[in-house]
Amino acid sequence: MMRFRLFPAVNSVSSPLFRPIALGLYLLFFTAGVVGALVLPTFSLFLAKEIGVRPLLVGLAFAGIALASIAYNHWLGHWSDKLVDRRPLVVFCCLLGTLACVIFALSRNYWLVAFTAFFLLSLSMVSFSQIMAYSLDYAEAEVPVERIPLFNAIMRAQIAFAWVAGPPAGFLLATYFGFDVSYGIAAILYVFVAAASFKLLPRLPKKNKPVNAAGEQLALSPLSPMIKQSLWLCAIAFSLMWGVNNAYLISLPIHLKDNLHIEAQWMGWVMGTTAALEVPFMLLAGHYASRFRLINLIRCAGVAALLLYVGVYFASELWHLFVLQIFNAIFIGVLAGLGVSVIQDLMPGRSGGASALYTNTTHVGNLLSSLMVGLVADYYGYHQVFVVNILLVFVAIWVFGKVKSPRELAATSS
Repeated sequence: MMRFRLFPAVNSVSSPLFRPIALGLYLLFFTAGVVGALVLPTFSLFLAKEIGVRPLLVGLAFAGIALASIAYNHWLGHWSDKLVDRRPLVVFCCLLGTLACVIFALSRNYWLVAFTAFFLLSLSMVSFSQIMAYSLDYAEAEVPVERIPLFNAIMRAQIAFAWVAGPPAGFLLATYFGFDVSYGIAAILYVFVAAASFKLLPRLPKKNKPVNAAGEQLALSPLSPMIKQSLWLCAIAFSLMWGVNNAYLISLPIHLKDNLHIEAQWMGWVMGTTAALEVPFMLLAGHYASRFRLINLIRCAGVAALLLYVGVYFASELWHLFVLQIFNAIFIGVLAGLGVSVIQDLMPGRSGGASALYTNTTHVGNLLSSLMVGLVADYYGYHQVFVVNILLVFVAIWVFGKVKSPRELAATSS
């Protein structure tokens, strides 16, 4: 009797997707995701309620985190590709994160907390992109090319797992035990990631870089103008996609309360539902990436986003929103699962730069969408933010259609 298998059978010992290094990467990425899920969702509440600052200062802190994260990721991401070993950089950033969380736990001075967020918390987040860069190095060295998108999707799924439980845990800890306990636990988790980096992640063998006749290593060849154009297009489109997602997260709780007269606390359950549904779509996207163009799958995610935002605009009952999360899960699952693979395909041998560029699209999207929501909601209300989201997703889908893969560019030039 024939049996249908959604995924092909793999040998857990021989498959590079399940070797000890890969399992260590999954654990560290999950733990790093839990730290982010504990700290970031509660940070606005910490500033507004615990410290008691006005909304403008809350927004200033988040804008500073976004801008600093963009700068740190861009500079350190490209610089890290010259390093022989990424692990000391991961440890250094995690220790800075530990210090930041300790300051958050002990201080109630806004400016000390804000500058700590700008200069320490933002820099600590580089550990996230550097673990991702290490995973890209491992994938390029050990994982068959056709399975790299699946490996990247499994990596990204760890963040979805972390965000299923992380935000509720953060709010529960802050509510019942205080922010000092919540951020103290985050500091301990940062120490765990730092200590486990050397234990779980062995030093990878050096990449086989090209050498000249004298045996000296040559620098990577510069990216062609067409590749740079595709990277710019990807950066714009990914920023738009992550931006509309951030605008949705900002606007939906207020839309629920003010327009649908539903308690905003339901937003937590809606977010948890999405995070739980994301994982199978991430893995499916990684599995089918070897059969379809990555960009076409990303554009399908855009179509799912269109259905989501059109549905949210016309939704009038809570159960409508829960049903619509299937489209949100497809959107985020495919986008998060395959996004870094698209960039990696355009930047081979530049793992740090690829992970930094992809991570920065989330920061740019968050920064721009925060401004967009403020303007649109101030003049037209939060309900109309979803109309702007629909228009921006159309633009992103069109921009993705202009992106050419290295193989397509090679075929065109020949």
